[in-house]
Amino acid sequence: MIAGGALGCGLIVGFAPLVRYQAENAAAGYGASLAIEQVRPTWHGVSLRGVDVRLRGAPSVAIRLDEVAVALGFSGRRVAMRGGTVSAVGPREAILHELETWRAGQTPGRSGVVPNQGGGSTELEGLKLVWSDRTDAPRESLSATGVHLARAEGRTSISAQEAMLSLGRAAFSVREGRLVLAREQARYQVSELSAAAIDAEVTLPEVEPEPQVAPERGGNTRPAQIKRAAEPGEGDDSGQNRGLAIREALLRTARMIDLALGEGAKVDVAGVTARLKRRTDMLNLGPGSLAVRREVGSLVVELSPGEAAISTAGSDAQQALTFRLRVPINDAKETPQEIVADVQGGPIWLSTLGVHEGDMGLFDVARTSIVSRARVVLSADGQTLGVDGEGRLKNLSLRSAALADEPIAGLDLAWRAKANGKLDGSKIVAEDAEIDLGALRLIARGEYEQAGASHRVRGSFEVPLSACQSMLDSAPKGVVAKLHGMRLAGSFGIEGKLRFDTANLDRTFSLDWGISNTCRVTEMPPELSVARFKRAFRRLVYGPGGQRVEIESGPGTAEWVPYEDISRFMEVAVLTTEDGGFHRHHGFDEEAIKNSIRENLRKRRFVRGASTVSMQLAKNLYLERTKSVARKLQETLLTMYLEQELTKEQIMELYLNVVEFGPLVYGIGAAARHYFNASAAQLSLGQALYIASILPNPSVQHFDASGEVTPAWSEYLRKLMQIAHRRNRISDEELEKGLQETVVRGSPAPHLAPRQPAGDGDEAMEERPEGQGGAWTAP
Repeated sequence: MIAGGALGCGLIVGFAPLVRYQAENAAAGYGASLAIEQVRPTWHGVSLRGVDVRLRGAPSVAIRLDEVAVALGFSGRRVAMRGGTVSAVGPREAILHELETWRAGQTPGRSGVVPNQGGGSTELEGLKLVWSDRTDAPRESLSATGVHLARAEGRTSISAQEAMLSLGRAAFSVREGRLVLAREQARYQVSELSAAAIDAEVTLPEVEPEPQVAPERGGNTRPAQIKRAAEPGEGDDSGQNRGLAIREALLRTARMIDLALGEGAKVDVAGVTARLKRRTDMLNLGPGSLAVRREVGSLVVELSPGEAAISTAGSDAQQALTFRLRVPINDAKETPQEIVADVQGGPIWLSTLGVHEGDMGLFDVARTSIVSRARVVLSADGQTLGVDGEGRLKNLSLRSAALADEPIAGLDLAWRAKANGKLDGSKIVAEDAEIDLGALRLIARGEYEQAGASHRVRGSFEVPLSACQSMLDSAPKGVVAKLHGMRLAGSFGIEGKLRFDTANLDRTFSLDWGISNTCRVTEMPPELSVARFKRAFRRLVYGPGGQRVEIESGPGTAEWVPYEDISRFMEVAVLTTEDGGFHRHHGFDEEAIKNSIRENLRKRRFVRGASTVSMQLAKNLYLERTKSVARKLQETLLTMYLEQELTKEQIMELYLNVVEFGPLVYGIGAAARHYFNASAAQLSLGQALYIASILPNPSVQHFDASGEVTPAWSEYLRKLMQIAHRRNRISDEELEKGLQETVVRGSPAPHLAPRQPAGDGDEAMEERPEGQGGAWTAP
């Protein structure tokens, strides 16, 4: 008995070391080492508690298992792992390399135990996975809870209650995900992939704004000095192989998926949602269904809202809108194939697609429908992207400060396009492109080509002839909010051609158009009628801090100066600095528009506008200072109305009496008194030119400590005088006297001195005084 007891005690004492030895030996066959805190026998085997696992060749990976239960039975060995954490810290590529090194180094253990030999099963439950690319402020991370793994009879099932993956600007979460792997041809392949829900959130990169320069308003001189932005492709050949890189990445991904998929594999995930974010804007999409399948030598990925989403929306008129991507998987170098993406379907409500109220400024999304019949093709050589299709947005409603101050509701927008272009941006060809907004249609065709720093464009555009009132009615109310009640007669149409090469703009720039315009205002609401400006009226202006202030203006008011009581030099100055073609055009200076486009192309950004005195008057009388498409459209129609109803003399009188000449200095009467303690009739040539020269930026002045205009600005004023003389706006005597002036703040009479030499010609006007504020002036 004593001997038996001793033998039993010996077995018990030797049990734990023996188990540890066997476990470590088995682990070695998997390229791993173990450290076990406790070993306990069970009725059917053994239980290991507090197991730490290290993988040979993967030092960044740490595995802690709460319990490993090994049971022996007639069907083989059953291993159950319960609870624990697998953690890793390090860059994704480094971790993957370590795991690959570990997998490649697996060898049979010292006892000859071969991994996965014999029958039985392995099950893991309650595991947590944690990974981050670095300890502090990680940019990439993975967290999964409730991980369950079961392996038996050549099949492995992996599931997780919840998993979250963050990769830079993108984050993904998966709920109740399940992956089934089947062993086929000596390797595991995906047999099934599913999830209750997948959510993706992508933050779009910020676009760095280019430095803003005060735009020129009138004709042609003194553009702001700016530094040209680097040209695309200058010193950077990253765009040359962009298309090929995209194509190879898609092919590589498709082949990896194809290799991973088993015969008859089913990949069908419901509940896919996505959010695209940029600053405070967001666009929600989903839930939708994601399906992956093979199709005649290609891998096809489809994403659609699914029947459930459409039926829930409660409209029989809706049809699914499906995104379908086809990538060849048997693509050979000798016969490469195209990669094709289709967006087909509709009409379907934006709300059915998952778009929320307020997303990207959208509202009434349950009443906005979309239709698309479009195909995008990436060429076989990966160099060209082609687009061919059409689409329509019906009853679109949105809020956008860039478009209008007020909400835009009920917009019907249709488009069609057939175009292709090099993915490096070197060439784009639009065979046919059209945008329809009700009765307003814009048709364009053309070609863009880049060669080094040179940009070449050749194209045509057309707005087919249509009734003016129909075009006005086509604009959403929020775009023409100020024009409610305006009625038009006549018709409008335009055809034009544009051609230029930035390498030699002076020789190649050509912009020609033919306009058929018989539009005429036949009815105007009282609050917009020019009749109200023939007597005293009240209007809102801007104070020094941008606050709105109401002032009184119009004939009979204290600050109003009739046209005949204004120094004629003031009109000369405005025609020299703001609108040289004032008496020739009907509100829109076509030559100035062409010059503006050419100069903006020369500077590679917007530095000059083509705003006339009539356009500036329309803006000052009726509109806010905000910059939007709506404001420009309304400004155009109101300019047409002012030119229709007023003489040039009346327009100039109104302009000089309402325009801003300084902080809360509105009108020429106030300006003459504020700057020179004089009346509007007393202004000299130099004083008038100074007042006109600050119109683009009245808050910036150019007087030195003594009150005299700075030497640099005085030289600039003399150049303006030369231009006015050459254009026969002043006489020889007036020029001679003006060149002797030194303008002094607070002094009704300028100081006179012997004539100073001055530059001659428009070319001298191309440079403004160094270090001076303000914007521009034009002869």
